[in-house]
Amino acid sequence: MNKVVSDLISRKTFVFSVIIILFFAVLALLAPVITSYNNPYQVSQQFIAAPYAVPSWATIFPQYHDLPPNVRITLVPTSNGNGITILNSTYLRVVVPGNSEVNVTYSLKWNWSSPYNILLSFNLVPPSTSDFQVNLFMGGNDLMELSPIPVPPSVSVTPGKLNHITFSTENVNPSNSPYVQSLPVQDQALASIELPKLLLPRPGVYTVVLSVDNTGNSPETFLISNPHYSSLGYAYGRLGTDDNGASVFSEFVYGARFDLYLSLVASALIIGIGLIIGLLAGYVGGFTDLALNAFTDFFLLIPGLPLLIVLISIFDLTGAIVNVNKAVLILLIISLLSWPGTAKIIRGQTLTLRNRTFVEASRALGEGKFRILFRHIVPNLMGILFAQLAYDVPGVILAESGLDFLGLGIIGFPTWGNMLGFATNDLSFANGFAWWWVLPPGIGIILLSTAFYYFGSAMLDVLSPYKLRGE
Repeated sequence: MNKVVSDLISRKTFVFSVIIILFFAVLALLAPVITSYNNPYQVSQQFIAAPYAVPSWATIFPQYHDLPPNVRITLVPTSNGNGITILNSTYLRVVVPGNSEVNVTYSLKWNWSSPYNILLSFNLVPPSTSDFQVNLFMGGNDLMELSPIPVPPSVSVTPGKLNHITFSTENVNPSNSPYVQSLPVQDQALASIELPKLLLPRPGVYTVVLSVDNTGNSPETFLISNPHYSSLGYAYGRLGTDDNGASVFSEFVYGARFDLYLSLVASALIIGIGLIIGLLAGYVGGFTDLALNAFTDFFLLIPGLPLLIVLISIFDLTGAIVNVNKAVLILLIISLLSWPGTAKIIRGQTLTLRNRTFVEASRALGEGKFRILFRHIVPNLMGILFAQLAYDVPGVILAESGLDFLGLGIIGFPTWGNMLGFATNDLSFANGFAWWWVLPPGIGIILLSTAFYYFGSAMLDVLSPYKLRGE
């Protein structure tokens, strides 16, 4: 055993393959720990940043240098006195004389280009009267009119009660925003996209003003919380976002988890089927060998990928098989179509082993067929089985990724194949080449396939029965 281990470790390609496989295995196992989004294809886990946001580390490059990250801050008033009293770190009291207005000013320091959206929210406790109006300004633009009178375009506020006020550039429309009303009709549909560019066009210090207007004759008191500012940026996380603003890193991690799991299980099934048929054909011989060999040749002649596509289409798209998980269906079909190569190899090796002296000696001593098979034949096939298992993994990954890439496989949760498919389908002159979305799954498939190939080659060479016996 020590000689086997030392032989394996002495091979640089084996060490490289083990490191790569362990890296992806650890990544897959730790997926629930290192990312909080277990299915970024769900609507609830999308738009965590702007669509097509680049990775955060990419801002070191000049073309991405001024892209904003996600920003969440609480604004602090820059003015005090004149009816404004800071009660605590959260609330301030504003006393407005009759037929007057008081402006509460906040300062927002912005260091980037325009964000994807802007969201401002605050709590307001107005007096128990309807004689008031609150306006929100940003950079001199009247964003929203808040009034106790529910007449469009005003937003209804309940007098004397706690009201949570939220302004979002994504929700502006002619009925709630004086700014949108001021736009030409043909431009109003694009207001949610253009408004952030108007409010925060470039780096600088911007002023946010809450204007409290008392239209009554007697002084009134308002309680206002410090506004909370948040916006989605165009730079996010380790691998950016896709077209829906979902985390590409989460997709990559859970794609690796699924592809590894499916490929290992499918490869085990392939090895199991190929071992049984190859052993029977090689050891029993005669008509059994002839029949099983012909059966194997029949499957070998069938073009694998086209048949795979046809079967998936028949079973899935036509509903011929219901209540079967799509991943399980793909696993079974790939396994049932991929065993012939393994069976051929096992059969050939079994044919050479059954006539060797130690097998003939066992047969002469009266040992049964099953004992000879499992005590003398199968142990000498372990090197081939380990190697074939490693060889089958990249084949399964490529087959499954091909189906997902074509849109015939998994689309409900991330896999490396459907990541490549969605990214390729979404490429256009408008969004350019989203390299952070395309390259990770592509590199993952290449690295993992190469690693398993070298792992299998090393195992086959070192665990060869001839080499183990020093022949």
